[in-house]
Amino acid sequence: MRRVRASITLAAMAELVVRGLGRCPYAPVLALQEELVARKIDGDVADYLLLLEHEPVYTLGRGADVADLCGAAQRLGVSAHRVGRGGGVTFHGPGQLVAYPILSLLRGGRDIHRYVRHLEDVLLRVCAAFGVAAMRREGLAGAWVADRKIAAVGIGVRRWTTFHGVALNIDTDLRFFEAVVPCRVPGMRVTSLARELATGVPPMEVVQAVFEQEFRAVFGYTAAAREACRP
Repeated sequence: MRRVRASITLAAMAELVVRGLGRCPYAPVLALQEELVARKIDGDVADYLLLLEHEPVYTLGRGADVADLCGAAQRLGVSAHRVGRGGGVTFHGPGQLVAYPILSLLRGGRDIHRYVRHLEDVLLRVCAAFGVAAMRREGLAGAWVADRKIAAVGIGVRRWTTFHGVALNIDTDLRFFEAVVPCRVPGMRVTSLARELATGVPPMEVVQAVFEQEFRAVFGYTAAAREACRP
């Protein structure tokens, strides 16, 4: 796997605050993101990384068509939210690591494409740490194992402050993806660490710790403050 040089300019002079939120409904976490984005726009110099699992929910990005839900939300009793990230329909639920970085791109040259590539690098490194050889696919964001998508990337940027983020399937119930058209790609196959590994599934807290480690390495944070809290 290709190793990337840490992006020191993105993290220079910034403190990273990591918040482990546990398992949460979607709406309160979206509200927390909005609060942190507003704080950073108002001058908060800290960057934030929210790590969590969601209760079952479908989200529709800016490019999503409601038809892509295929009636699954109502049929399965799962709430759906249209949100301000890029991309189409995706599912969040137990067994999936969700990470929302709230950070400023002003220090990194206002390069959104580089930011997305860095997020993908983090995902590839996390998968490799557990023995899964994930890769990019040309023209499609996220991380893939052959033709199977294991992690999604969908971001929002407001006044060069990021929100939304990535979702990595660990032992997610993949039937929720099969009920919709994920990421606007008909017939797209979705996978998880549990499906790809011959050995046991790593615990969520272990995957979160590895994700934080690789996120800090890729983005150049030398240390992090940790907060365990609810949104």
